[in-house]
Amino acid sequence: MDDSVNLSVSMGDVEASMLNHNVSFSSTMVTSAGDLSLPKLSMTLTEAELLKLRSRCPKNGVDSPDASVAMETSVGVASGQEDVEAKEESVVDLEDTLEMTSNGNQVKPEVADPAADPAADPADYPVPEYFKGSIVELARRCWTSSTEAQHYTKGCYWSPDGTCLLVPIHLDGMHVMEVPADLYSTPAVPSTRPLSKLESAVHVPEGGTVYDCVWYPQMNSLQPETCLWVATRQHEPIHMWDAFDGSLRCSYSGYDAVDEVMAAISLAFSHDGEKIYAGYKRCIKIFDTSRPGRVCDDYPVKFAISCIAQTTAHPNTLTCGNWHGYIQHFDLRCSHKQGPLFTLGGHKGGITQLRYGEIGAGEWHLFSGARKCGKILQWDMRNYKKPLMELKRHVDTNQRIQFDFTADGHWLASGGTWGSVNVWDLQNCGDPTILPLHSDCCNGVALNPAMPILATSSGQFHFTDHSTQRDNVTLNGSETTELPASDEVNQNQREVIYENAVVLWWCGPTG
Repeated sequence: MDDSVNLSVSMGDVEASMLNHNVSFSSTMVTSAGDLSLPKLSMTLTEAELLKLRSRCPKNGVDSPDASVAMETSVGVASGQEDVEAKEESVVDLEDTLEMTSNGNQVKPEVADPAADPAADPADYPVPEYFKGSIVELARRCWTSSTEAQHYTKGCYWSPDGTCLLVPIHLDGMHVMEVPADLYSTPAVPSTRPLSKLESAVHVPEGGTVYDCVWYPQMNSLQPETCLWVATRQHEPIHMWDAFDGSLRCSYSGYDAVDEVMAAISLAFSHDGEKIYAGYKRCIKIFDTSRPGRVCDDYPVKFAISCIAQTTAHPNTLTCGNWHGYIQHFDLRCSHKQGPLFTLGGHKGGITQLRYGEIGAGEWHLFSGARKCGKILQWDMRNYKKPLMELKRHVDTNQRIQFDFTADGHWLASGGTWGSVNVWDLQNCGDPTILPLHSDCCNGVALNPAMPILATSSGQFHFTDHSTQRDNVTLNGSETTELPASDEVNQNQREVIYENAVVLWWCGPTG
């Protein structure tokens, strides 16, 4: 295959699915020089459009329809010299794209609302307003469970452009779901909006446990070669998956001292997407994104790396959490013998998530969460002797409970093992708003970067008694366990409620 991209996309067709276009693209992103290749999109003009450009009058004030027709008819009979002049006149001047107002001032032409395009650059979106009204449920997807196969969710992750939601499911691989098309063009959602059913645009039926997954940071639905994510699962190397068709693009393999494949525990992309940071039990492996395989740089550490975070201002440093409850900051330019630049404590369990947020101009704050630890700590990286704030939440299991915050650092939301979502206003530093959204553990929370949509996922592993045979009943997406009549005495102790669901909530203005 060549390195070209053939796209046939109608920018006005908002209702079309962004993940179901027929796209022809190169199977590799690597050029002969070893660089990451991103093909350029081109535009082809029709003959009528070419004639219109050639008929554009020079700046002589002639704009009558008759003159325009005369110029169009003279294109086909012009001599070679006239063709050259016509091509020179067909070049669109920047001043010609500006309109003149009644008072003589030039104004820019109107641009369509980028929020109406699901594949527009996230930087072009208007800043969404979160938690300005009541919460409206938009869409839902449920999985049934039984004592033999529990299909609970393991978090949810928005793509950088806000068009897709990635959801790992225990024993059911990974699912990519799309935002309902009507939400791209609406500034407010009425409370009477009908509930949509989330369908999987892409399903990767991987078995085993998915340890971690992360989107490519430069992902854009208009560029198919950037629509990808990497994931690590039990007993497997790191796989890169295509978000259009779910195919396996390539793999990045880490090997131990006896040359056996190791599974990475945590993953992170560099902000430019050129490197993949993988945390292992005793090292950090750094892969070049454009060079799949086993070639990588090793940075030995003393503890297993459970999560990784990085700032855009310091691309040569990594902040890592481990299962011993410590947060360590490494400078990759220094020798590993020097050790971490500093170590942070404060959590009583292993670190499950680290996120950096730019609060103000150049003020990088680190947020950390841990298992079996009922608090999220906020650290100011200019003075990290003690945390700035402790945000209380309920976490009493080893499961990873996600938290997320808006790009402006105004709101922070976190799940909990009781099924509620806590929302903090970081500018007022008050008590959280508790939203009882689920009847089971809310393990995933993700705020859409382009629209005021909150995604939550629920479910956890339930320890049950396998000696008693019971039937499974699914009601409204939740599965309960019916007990025999002879076992009514211990019914309260044996009843299990499963709610393995992914839900989208509108948290912006309501109509």
